[in-house]
Amino acid sequence: MPTYLPSRARGGHGGPSRLAVGLGALVPLGAGAATAPATPVATASIALLLALSIGLFLVNRRRARALKLAEEQRALLTALLDASPDMIFFKDTESRFRLINRAAAEVMGRPVEQILGKDDRDFFPAAAADAFRQADTQVMAEVGVQQREEDVQHADGRLERYDTLKAPVRTTDGRVIGLLGVSRRITAERRNQERLKLAAQFFNNAAEGIMVTRPDGVIEHVNPAFTQITGYRTEDAVGKTPRLLQSGRHSHAFYQRMWDTLTRHGRWQGEVWNRRKSGEVYPEWLDISPVFGDDGTLLHYLGIFSDISSIKASEAQMAHMAQHDALTGLPNRNLLNDRISTALRRAQRDKQMVAVIFLDLDHFKDINDSYGHAVGDAVLNQVAHRLLECVREEDTVARLGGDEFVVLMEDIDSPDRAEIAAQRILACLAPPLAYKDQEFFVGCSVGLSLYPEDGDSTEALIRNADTAMYQAKQQGRNNAQRYHACQTEQTRQRVRLENALRRAIDKAELEVWYQPQVDLATGALVGLEALCRWHDPDHGAVPPSTFIALAERNGLIVPLGAQVLRKVCEQIVAWRAAGLKPPRVAVNVSGRQLRRLDFLGSLCSILEAADCRPEWIEIEVTESDILKDAEPSIATLHGIREMGISLSLDDFGTGFSSLSYLKRLPINTLKIDRSFIDGLPGDGNDRAIVQAVLAMGRSLGIQVLAEGVENPAQVAALRLMNCHSAQGYHFGRPAPAETHAERLATA
Repeated sequence: MPTYLPSRARGGHGGPSRLAVGLGALVPLGAGAATAPATPVATASIALLLALSIGLFLVNRRRARALKLAEEQRALLTALLDASPDMIFFKDTESRFRLINRAAAEVMGRPVEQILGKDDRDFFPAAAADAFRQADTQVMAEVGVQQREEDVQHADGRLERYDTLKAPVRTTDGRVIGLLGVSRRITAERRNQERLKLAAQFFNNAAEGIMVTRPDGVIEHVNPAFTQITGYRTEDAVGKTPRLLQSGRHSHAFYQRMWDTLTRHGRWQGEVWNRRKSGEVYPEWLDISPVFGDDGTLLHYLGIFSDISSIKASEAQMAHMAQHDALTGLPNRNLLNDRISTALRRAQRDKQMVAVIFLDLDHFKDINDSYGHAVGDAVLNQVAHRLLECVREEDTVARLGGDEFVVLMEDIDSPDRAEIAAQRILACLAPPLAYKDQEFFVGCSVGLSLYPEDGDSTEALIRNADTAMYQAKQQGRNNAQRYHACQTEQTRQRVRLENALRRAIDKAELEVWYQPQVDLATGALVGLEALCRWHDPDHGAVPPSTFIALAERNGLIVPLGAQVLRKVCEQIVAWRAAGLKPPRVAVNVSGRQLRRLDFLGSLCSILEAADCRPEWIEIEVTESDILKDAEPSIATLHGIREMGISLSLDDFGTGFSSLSYLKRLPINTLKIDRSFIDGLPGDGNDRAIVQAVLAMGRSLGIQVLAEGVENPAQVAALRLMNCHSAQGYHFGRPAPAETHAERLATA
């Protein structure tokens, strides 16, 4: 086999010898003796061919390297483009896709190879495709960068918001060959921005004051309502702590309990008294809650509060109206009862006496009938003024209604002092009362009872003083009489009555009667109220006010109430079994029943045992019973409502009438006490109170029922005031269940 070796020319410069030297590498050794020497032309051709071959080899090798490098760069570019979550694409001048990354292909729902060479109309709705095409044309025509937000419909139908940047692509000579586009999905960002915008609008426009603090309590942000309520501007509050607002009315223990509750339950809300920048102290309803990060780290505390000064003022006005006589401003029966009860507790503790002086004006009815109510009211006001002037500052002067007044005196060390006070009252009313050009001589009859000799309860003292007052009238009026009943006999009588009541409950001898409730607009029967009645063989017909009060004092009200509720449920089922359709029946429940932990369970058991549906009955509670222990009572009421049982609030307006509690009570019906109905339609004060309660009921979405309606004039007045329903002797007296069958059959 021949071996290729290179030859070197070391001789002179002759042409053939030089060519030979150049081609010596291609001549096999030993061949020269047998072959003729090459010609110059052949040698040159071979050399040229060799040079071209070598050049082509080198070019091909460089091209291969360039192609490999280009492939690597293309692969790298493709990887970079596909790694981006943004849509990246290149379009030619006809808006056809020439380059596209994986994110864009996923939006269109096709593989990349099925997208290249096509335009937007192949993947998007016509209107959207035309908009994309129009934007492309504008970018390439204006040879400028364009940024815009647009909605893009994905292949699966989702509509997402994108921020798109498009720029023309030009050659070195400036010719536009297409455009490059990048689209970033901003749906979440836009939603977050909308939420932030909405939050900012709420923050800035909320009627409630809002305060955001750091975990250490330093204020970071306040809203305009904060400034409006407190008077502190943003720069006044930021960087400070909420102690800036403290009024000094709350103790350190109050705030400690607040933070303990916030830590345990994650929220605190309640009433707080704070101080404005002006120094004015005001009440607010404050809600504090923590704000945590995604990792559970405490970031902020959020405080939202509202100024409840107007609510407090309304509460105070309602409380004053409920506990004071509208005409004279004196305490009314409710407040008098409270003060007597308080006085009795103090007297029992201090071993002192309490005097109750009951007085009734003599012949006052003649003034009213002859000169009208306006003159009569003026006379009553002057009587009230004189009574206040003739008693001690610590004594209470109350008006029970009409021309009846009561004076309460505490710290009496002997009956003589009370009798002297009674004579002083007679003397102060002896001079004539002047009104305009008229003079009126108004005497009075006075009755006096003393604790502990004449009674040990509010009711007993007032009742006995009233009895003594009638003795004074019987003895010619304008004099004072002391009550002389035997306390021992009263006690014995009370014990006998209590024993009889206990036996009656054990034997289920008490009856349930029903009084109709009617729609004032149509006269239709809309409800019945269940009322307990007791006829004892020895004591005869015992008034409910007597045996109910007795049961409340000795705890018998719990079994009595359960017995009444059971009888009502059984009667409703019996009516319905007979084909009658009675309306909802209201059953009175005492506060002592309501506060028992087993009340809801007992109620469920009674309903199930009688097979009575919850919506067939209504639980009626009194305002004063709830407020004695508000929180447990309110919780029980919510439990009753969750069972589907309606609730009504009885005797509204006679107690404290707290609006802050009323709005928390899940009640369906407010019952206006008969004491406010008695004066209709003539008494302007009663009209004002009834109208206020009706307006409040409408505002809260609560129906209002008037109790104690006894005559057509009261019905007409209530209709004019748009009262929904009523009950009273005018529509029917309480009667046994069997007497209602005929009316229920036609209901």
